[in-house]
Amino acid sequence: MNESKITTRYAKAIFELAQENNLLDRIKEDFDLIGQVLKIEEFKQLIKSPIIAVSQKKAAFQDVFKGKVHEYTLDFLLLVVENKREAYLGLMILDFYDLYKKALGITEVHLTTAVDLDDEQKQLFIDALKKTLNTKIDLHQKTDPQIIGGFILRVEDKLLDMSIASQLKQIKKELTK
Repeated sequence: MNESKITTRYAKAIFELAQENNLLDRIKEDFDLIGQVLKIEEFKQLIKSPIIAVSQKKAAFQDVFKGKVHEYTLDFLLLVVENKREAYLGLMILDFYDLYKKALGITEVHLTTAVDLDDEQKQLFIDALKKTLNTKIDLHQKTDPQIIGGFILRVEDKLLDMSIASQLKQIKKELTK
């Protein structure tokens, strides 16, 4: 079975369980915590190690998460470990986030600018996108001086490149024809 099918099935299972029990926000918070723990080098090594037995990994997961996450989340983690899918846990969390955002009507937007935007400028982008897309906006802004000026906006699978660098490339292309 390919990786995306594995992660999607697990994410969908925990998402549906959370939705049925009105625990979406709680499970999302749990996944936020798990995502932070997954960044710890020692924990990464535990997950990746083929030498460590499933029982030891399950015990480690219980030690780390018991009492800190909802029992459904802990059961989910133990099932993932039992089925030897812990290497995919980070991707499962990302798939869960996608389902969560879709259920709440949130659109993820990536904005690249040449310089950092202040809060007022970001809010102007968010307000314009809310009005245009008729949805809640989750804005992720990054800076890239290579674009010189303007912006690059990615909404789902659509890209609007209004960067100066892109416009200069287009002008150069037209002039060299």
